[in-house]
Amino acid sequence: MKRIIFALFVVLILQACTKDLSSIKQQDSKWELTRWPGKTLPTAAKATLNISGGSKIGGKSFCNSYGGSAVINGNAIQFSKIFGTKMYCEAVGDAENKYYADLEKVTAGKVSGNRLFLYQNETLLMVFVKTE
Repeated sequence: MKRIIFALFVVLILQACTKDLSSIKQQDSKWELTRWPGKTLPTAAKATLNISGGSKIGGKSFCNSYGGSAVINGNAIQFSKIFGTKMYCEAVGDAENKYYADLEKVTAGKVSGNRLFLYQNETLLMVFVKTE
């Protein structure tokens, strides 16, 4: 019984530290991909996600630059119309394609401290750390 109460306490504390996405909807923010569950992050290149005006995204997808649209409502977030430059990048080309695919799968997110967690339903897809 003590374990159950402790677990509930921990969950409540963690939820108190998390925020919906209104903060990134209201002000521009820049993020760097730091965790990518189930996939390997390239060591020689970084992926970034910049959100501006709560409705535009852009950044670096390991090699190329990209842009697109965002719709944010509470914890719901969806990226669409993603486009990118088309430089050939042999070392990170596969990772770049998977990065775009995962961005298009995102349905929800949360901000906790300086981290942005992006999900497809309940599945964690990506974790970013705030850079500015």
